[in-house]
Amino acid sequence: MEESNFLHDQNIAILGLGLMGASLAMGLRGHCNSLLGADSDPETCQIALAKGVVDSASTDLRQVLPEADILIIATPVAAALEIIAELPRIHNGGKLIVTDLTSTKIEIMCALESLPSNFDIIGGHPICGKETLGISNAEKEMLEGCIYTLTPSGRTSERTKTLAAQLVDAIGATPLWIDAKEHDRTLAATSHAPHLLSVALTHATEKKYARLSGGGFSSATRLASTPTSMMLSMVMTNADNTIEALEKVKTEIDKILALMKAGDEVNLEILLDASKNKREEMMRKA
Repeated sequence: MEESNFLHDQNIAILGLGLMGASLAMGLRGHCNSLLGADSDPETCQIALAKGVVDSASTDLRQVLPEADILIIATPVAAALEIIAELPRIHNGGKLIVTDLTSTKIEIMCALESLPSNFDIIGGHPICGKETLGISNAEKEMLEGCIYTLTPSGRTSERTKTLAAQLVDAIGATPLWIDAKEHDRTLAATSHAPHLLSVALTHATEKKYARLSGGGFSSATRLASTPTSMMLSMVMTNADNTIEALEKVKTEIDKILALMKAGDEVNLEILLDASKNKREEMMRKA
């Protein structure tokens, strides 16, 4: 089979037709043979069919797997771990490629690597999203232009690596090959700690101040609106890295407090300028 045609011949099953799963399905439309959906919510399945997000949908993954060449798990991390553990029981047929969209990788890759040899595995995580979940918020454009991390295992076949790269290209994203440890260490600093800092600021601010809150408060606390089901498993399956990232932030807060308590405007100005310049440089490279 020619490499350029590989993805077009695949039947892709997506488990979890919420924000990420449905957005991915929209991006894959026209790039694969068929799109199969599975979601525990019957209404979500109905919406996915009515909108043409998938070609068929079921609340029972067992009804979907026999037709699938590829399974993409698009659920929160905790649910994904449960599903992976169940796969050998509900699919004992031929080869099935299994990947995911979850925001932590170490525990996911350990679970994937425990699967029998009829499963070919590769981790995945598109770096995009919203704090509002659900199929009603899904959009094809959400994945276009994003960085899409790919985490192969030592047992991942070259065929599956090719498929993964073609899938990322099909949705207009940019692949980044990265191991699980580096992925989780990086995401702790750029996503998981910021989520919890947003939570902390929200809790530290009295409700009575709401009418005088402006764009700064809104921007800084936006991530606190992330559904708990998503945030909890995300930070707890990457707890050590996230704690380390939060400790670094705490050190910087202590520096700011010390300068302010000392009335040291000169060094506070230096710190603020350095922060501004660093952020502008980081955003240029993002």
